[in-house]
Amino acid sequence: MISFPGDIRKFSRRAAMALVLLSIHLLNIPAQAQELGPRLQIGIGILPAVIAANKRLADETEQSLPIYVVYKNNRHLAERLVSSIEKIERIRNRQLVIEPAALTDLTSDELEPASTIFIAEELDGDLDELIEFVERQKVLLFSPFKGDVERGVAAGFRVTDKVLPMVNMTALKQSNIQLKAFFLRVAVKHE
Repeated sequence: MISFPGDIRKFSRRAAMALVLLSIHLLNIPAQAQELGPRLQIGIGILPAVIAANKRLADETEQSLPIYVVYKNNRHLAERLVSSIEKIERIRNRQLVIEPAALTDLTSDELEPASTIFIAEELDGDLDELIEFVERQKVLLFSPFKGDVERGVAAGFRVTDKVLPMVNMTALKQSNIQLKAFFLRVAVKHE
């Protein structure tokens, strides 16, 4: 049997204690620092098709496409979503300009008008206020969260045996947004 001098045993205990403390620290990392949830990942994947289907984009002459990732409490999550969406770079030959925006700042004069708003976190009671805002501004509102399209968000998706885009026809009409016919043929429509 091999015997270790006392210093090595002390070192091993210190190393073990350091590993335990590090593990505790890593377990306490907030959820926003962990992987994006599946609905957010799917939403990022579907977002370019929804935006490209917006007929208004063909009529606009701007070179950039401003998109806000709106959050209520979790700015870090919104910033991570911005980084993920920025990988898309262009939609319909227009450069994406993506910024996080706090729900409370969205209606301020400091923010430039947007073409699309992506909801970063569930807004519960504040969703109605955002829906009213986008209808006045004629902005496409996209949510990756289940039930938001039924509540009045213009676009999202439904997951069954496959992922399908989902649109709220009433919300699209109220925001004066027309989507291309090919997109509407494959989308699940909520009236």
